[in-house]
Amino acid sequence: MKRNLIFTLSFIFSFATVSAQVPVRYEPRHKVALENDYVRLMDVRIQPGDTSLFHIHETPSFFIPLSTTFIGSQVKGQGPKESSLSADSTWFNAFESGPLIHRVWNSDTKVLHVIDLELLSPKNSTLPATKELSFLKVDFDNEKLRVYKLAVAPGQDIPLPLLQTPMLFISVAGPPLSIQDPDNRNSPYQVKAGGFQWLGSQKKYQISNGERSAVNGILILMK
Repeated sequence: MKRNLIFTLSFIFSFATVSAQVPVRYEPRHKVALENDYVRLMDVRIQPGDTSLFHIHETPSFFIPLSTTFIGSQVKGQGPKESSLSADSTWFNAFESGPLIHRVWNSDTKVLHVIDLELLSPKNSTLPATKELSFLKVDFDNEKLRVYKLAVAPGQDIPLPLLQTPMLFISVAGPPLSIQDPDNRNSPYQVKAGGFQWLGSQKKYQISNGERSAVNGILILMK
Protein backbone atom coordinates (compact mmCIF):
# COMPACT_ATOMS: atom_id res chain seq x y z
CA MET A 1 0.00 0.00 0.00
CA LYS A 2 2.79 2.40 0.97
CA ARG A 3 4.70 1.56 -2.21
CA ASN A 4 1.60 2.24 -4.33
CA LEU A 5 1.11 5.58 -2.59
CA ILE A 6 4.71 6.58 -3.25
CA PHE A 7 4.38 5.58 -6.91
CA THR A 8 1.15 7.56 -7.25
CA LEU A 9 2.64 10.67 -5.66
CA SER A 10 5.74 10.38 -7.85
CA PHE A 11 3.57 10.12 -10.97
CA ILE A 12 1.51 13.16 -9.96
CA PHE A 13 4.67 15.17 -9.24
CA SER A 14 6.21 14.19 -12.58
CA PHE A 15 3.03 15.04 -14.46
CA ALA A 16 2.78 18.43 -12.72
CA THR A 17 6.41 19.19 -13.55
CA VAL A 18 5.98 18.33 -17.23
CA SER A 19 2.64 20.09 -17.59
CA ALA A 20 4.01 23.24 -15.95
CA GLN A 21 6.30 23.85 -18.92
CA VAL A 22 5.26 23.40 -22.53
CA PRO A 23 6.89 23.84 -25.94
CA VAL A 24 6.43 27.47 -26.90
CA ARG A 25 4.01 26.62 -29.72
CA TYR A 26 1.59 25.16 -27.14
CA GLU A 27 1.75 28.11 -24.75
CA PRO A 28 -1.76 29.67 -24.97
CA ARG A 29 -0.57 33.24 -25.56
CA HIS A 30 1.72 32.16 -28.41
CA LYS A 31 -0.70 31.67 -31.32
CA VAL A 32 0.66 29.85 -34.37
CA ALA A 33 -0.44 32.15 -37.20
CA LEU A 34 1.64 30.59 -39.99
CA GLU A 35 3.53 27.32 -40.39
CA ASN A 36 5.26 25.90 -43.45
CA ASP A 37 8.54 24.22 -44.41
CA TYR A 38 10.50 27.37 -43.58
CA VAL A 39 8.96 28.93 -40.49
CA ARG A 40 6.55 28.65 -37.62
CA LEU A 41 5.30 32.17 -36.92
CA MET A 42 3.78 32.75 -33.50
CA ASP A 43 1.77 35.90 -32.84
CA VAL A 44 2.39 36.57 -29.15
CA ARG A 45 0.04 38.84 -27.23
CA ILE A 46 0.07 39.19 -23.44
CA GLN A 47 -2.47 41.43 -21.75
CA PRO A 48 -1.45 43.93 -19.03
CA GLY A 49 -0.87 42.09 -15.76
CA ASP A 50 -0.98 38.66 -17.40
CA THR A 51 1.77 36.02 -17.23
CA SER A 52 2.58 33.24 -19.69
CA LEU A 53 3.14 29.66 -18.66
CA PHE A 54 6.69 28.44 -18.35
CA HIS A 55 7.52 27.44 -21.92
CA ILE A 56 10.44 25.97 -23.84
CA HIS A 57 12.38 27.61 -26.67
CA GLU A 58 14.78 25.28 -28.49
CA THR A 59 14.36 25.98 -32.21
CA PRO A 60 16.51 28.74 -33.80
CA SER A 61 14.30 31.82 -33.70
CA PHE A 62 14.12 35.45 -34.76
CA PHE A 63 12.14 37.76 -32.46
CA ILE A 64 10.34 40.95 -33.53
CA PRO A 65 8.67 43.11 -30.83
CA LEU A 66 5.71 45.05 -32.23
CA SER A 67 5.04 47.06 -29.08
CA THR A 68 7.16 49.12 -26.71
CA THR A 69 6.36 47.51 -23.39
CA PHE A 70 7.69 47.07 -19.86
CA ILE A 71 7.92 43.35 -19.11
CA GLY A 72 9.15 40.86 -16.56
CA SER A 73 10.64 37.44 -17.20
CA GLN A 74 11.91 34.49 -15.23
CA VAL A 75 14.17 31.69 -16.38
CA LYS A 76 13.14 28.48 -14.64
CA GLY A 77 15.20 28.04 -11.48
CA GLN A 78 16.27 31.70 -11.38
CA GLY A 79 14.86 34.92 -9.98
CA PRO A 80 12.57 37.30 -11.87
CA LYS A 81 13.93 40.21 -13.90
CA GLU A 82 12.30 43.40 -15.15
CA SER A 83 13.13 44.89 -18.54
CA SER A 84 11.53 46.54 -21.55
CA LEU A 85 11.02 45.72 -25.21
CA SER A 86 11.08 48.32 -27.97
CA ALA A 87 9.07 48.08 -31.17
CA ASP A 88 11.34 47.51 -34.17
CA SER A 89 14.14 45.99 -32.06
CA THR A 90 14.98 42.46 -33.17
CA TRP A 91 17.25 39.61 -32.13
CA PHE A 92 18.21 36.08 -33.12
CA ASN A 93 18.76 33.14 -30.78
CA ALA A 94 19.94 29.72 -31.99
CA PHE A 95 19.68 28.19 -28.49
CA GLU A 96 22.98 26.46 -29.15
CA SER A 97 23.75 26.17 -25.44
CA GLY A 98 20.47 24.36 -24.80
CA PRO A 99 16.75 25.07 -24.45
CA LEU A 100 15.50 28.20 -22.72
CA ILE A 101 12.68 27.55 -20.25
CA HIS A 102 11.11 30.76 -19.02
CA ARG A 103 7.92 32.70 -18.51
CA VAL A 104 7.08 36.30 -19.37
CA TRP A 105 4.62 38.79 -17.93
CA ASN A 106 3.34 42.19 -18.95
CA SER A 107 4.19 44.93 -16.43
CA ASP A 108 2.74 47.67 -18.63
CA THR A 109 -0.70 49.15 -19.23
CA LYS A 110 -0.88 48.12 -22.89
CA VAL A 111 -0.76 44.80 -24.70
CA LEU A 112 2.64 43.16 -25.21
CA HIS A 113 2.88 42.14 -28.87
CA VAL A 114 5.78 40.11 -30.27
CA ILE A 115 6.35 37.86 -33.27
CA ASP A 116 8.36 34.74 -32.46
CA LEU A 117 9.61 33.33 -35.76
CA GLU A 118 10.95 29.79 -35.46
CA LEU A 119 13.22 28.86 -38.38
CA LEU A 120 12.44 25.28 -39.39
CA SER A 121 14.25 24.72 -42.68
CA PRO A 122 17.45 22.65 -42.40
CA LYS A 123 18.36 23.52 -46.00
CA ASN A 124 20.11 26.85 -46.41
CA SER A 125 20.83 28.52 -49.74
CA THR A 126 23.07 31.43 -50.67
CA LEU A 127 21.11 34.54 -51.56
CA PRO A 128 22.28 36.39 -54.67
CA ALA A 129 23.01 40.11 -54.69
CA THR A 130 19.69 41.94 -54.80
CA LYS A 131 20.04 45.20 -56.73
CA GLU A 132 16.40 46.08 -56.04
CA LEU A 133 17.26 46.36 -52.34
CA SER A 134 20.72 47.89 -52.72
CA PHE A 135 19.50 51.17 -51.19
CA LEU A 136 18.57 49.33 -47.97
CA LYS A 137 20.97 48.41 -45.20
CA VAL A 138 21.09 44.76 -44.14
CA ASP A 139 20.15 44.70 -40.46
CA PHE A 140 20.95 41.02 -39.82
CA ASP A 141 22.33 38.19 -41.94
CA ASN A 142 23.22 34.59 -41.09
CA GLU A 143 22.84 31.08 -42.50
CA LYS A 144 19.06 31.14 -41.95
CA LEU A 145 17.83 34.53 -43.09
CA ARG A 146 18.65 38.06 -44.19
CA VAL A 147 16.77 40.93 -42.56
CA TYR A 148 16.13 44.48 -43.77
CA LYS A 149 14.47 47.24 -41.78
CA LEU A 150 12.80 49.80 -43.98
CA ALA A 151 10.72 52.95 -43.87
CA VAL A 152 8.34 53.12 -46.82
CA ALA A 153 7.72 56.80 -47.53
CA PRO A 154 4.32 58.16 -48.60
CA GLY A 155 3.82 57.42 -52.29
CA GLN A 156 6.88 55.16 -52.46
CA ASP A 157 6.98 51.88 -54.38
CA ILE A 158 9.61 49.23 -53.62
CA PRO A 159 9.99 46.39 -56.14
CA LEU A 160 11.16 43.19 -54.48
CA PRO A 161 13.69 40.81 -56.03
CA LEU A 162 12.70 37.56 -57.71
CA LEU A 163 14.25 34.84 -55.55
CA GLN A 164 14.30 31.05 -55.38
CA THR A 165 13.31 31.28 -51.71
CA PRO A 166 10.35 33.05 -50.07
CA MET A 167 10.17 36.29 -48.11
CA LEU A 168 8.20 37.58 -45.14
CA PHE A 169 7.07 41.18 -44.68
CA ILE A 170 6.05 42.49 -41.24
CA SER A 171 4.52 45.93 -40.72
CA VAL A 172 5.74 47.43 -37.45
CA ALA A 173 4.06 50.85 -37.43
CA GLY A 174 2.18 53.24 -39.69
CA PRO A 175 -0.84 53.08 -41.98
CA PRO A 176 -1.79 50.02 -44.05
CA LEU A 177 0.24 49.40 -47.18
CA SER A 178 -0.27 47.13 -50.16
CA ILE A 179 1.87 44.39 -51.65
CA GLN A 180 1.17 43.58 -55.27
CA ASP A 181 1.14 39.89 -56.20
CA PRO A 182 1.87 39.53 -59.94
CA ASP A 183 -0.54 36.58 -60.11
CA ASN A 184 -3.41 38.57 -58.61
CA ARG A 185 -3.06 42.18 -59.73
CA ASN A 186 -6.66 43.11 -58.94
CA SER A 187 -6.41 42.19 -55.25
CA PRO A 188 -3.13 43.30 -53.66
CA TYR A 189 -2.36 42.17 -50.14
CA GLN A 190 -3.22 44.79 -47.51
CA VAL A 191 -0.91 44.72 -44.48
CA LYS A 192 -1.78 46.69 -41.34
CA ALA A 193 0.57 47.63 -38.51
CA GLY A 194 1.27 44.51 -36.46
CA GLY A 195 0.41 42.28 -39.40
CA PHE A 196 2.49 40.22 -41.79
CA GLN A 197 2.42 38.74 -45.28
CA TRP A 198 4.19 35.60 -46.53
CA LEU A 199 5.55 36.07 -50.06
CA GLY A 200 6.15 32.92 -52.09
CA SER A 201 9.28 32.33 -54.14
CA GLN A 202 9.90 33.16 -57.81
CA LYS A 203 7.53 36.13 -57.98
CA LYS A 204 8.12 39.86 -58.53
CA TYR A 205 6.23 41.57 -55.71
CA GLN A 206 5.99 45.31 -55.14
CA ILE A 207 5.43 47.13 -51.84
CA SER A 208 3.43 50.37 -52.17
CA ASN A 209 2.52 53.03 -49.64
CA GLY A 210 -0.42 55.07 -50.89
CA GLU A 211 -0.97 56.84 -47.57
CA ARG A 212 0.26 60.19 -46.22
CA SER A 213 2.67 58.90 -43.59
CA ALA A 214 5.56 56.45 -43.60
CA VAL A 215 5.34 52.76 -42.77
CA ASN A 216 8.07 51.08 -40.76
CA GLY A 217 8.51 47.46 -41.74
CA ILE A 218 10.78 44.46 -41.66
CA LEU A 219 11.55 42.37 -44.74
CA ILE A 220 12.97 38.90 -44.13
CA LEU A 221 14.54 36.90 -46.96
CA MET A 222 14.62 33.18 -46.22
CA LYS A 223 17.63 31.02 -47.06
